[in-house]
Amino acid sequence: MSQENVEALRQSNEAFDRRDRVAWLATRDDQDYEVVTSRYWPEADAVRGREAAWEFYVKAAEAFERLPVDAELVDAGADKVLVHWRHDVRGRASGAEVEINYWIVVTFREGRIVRDEWFADRAEALEAAGLTE
Repeated sequence: MSQENVEALRQSNEAFDRRDRVAWLATRDDQDYEVVTSRYWPEADAVRGREAAWEFYVKAAEAFERLPVDAELVDAGADKVLVHWRHDVRGRASGAEVEINYWIVVTFREGRIVRDEWFADRAEALEAAGLTE
């Protein structure tokens, strides 16, 4: 099932890049989906529900000009995919250039995503995914 999860996440990311809300929502669990942000984010509270998460992600993306995204997807077992999400962005309003470099542990249940947990620290993400160096 794990390789299928990697492919499902890839398709979900492509749906988000197209801003295909219906396709993106279909990849998330409709009852239990949540986004747990890194403790370093200003919005440190978990976002619960796929509709709220869609709005959260779209709002975050709108703050930046669209630049190429480099995301490495790593099979982390039967129910997890580890994502290294790194890209350079430019603030839409300020023009400031910033590197975004985060790790996300994506948890699946029955083929649908139930949780995105974001980490600024690679070691913490590996531990949460059940992986070692």
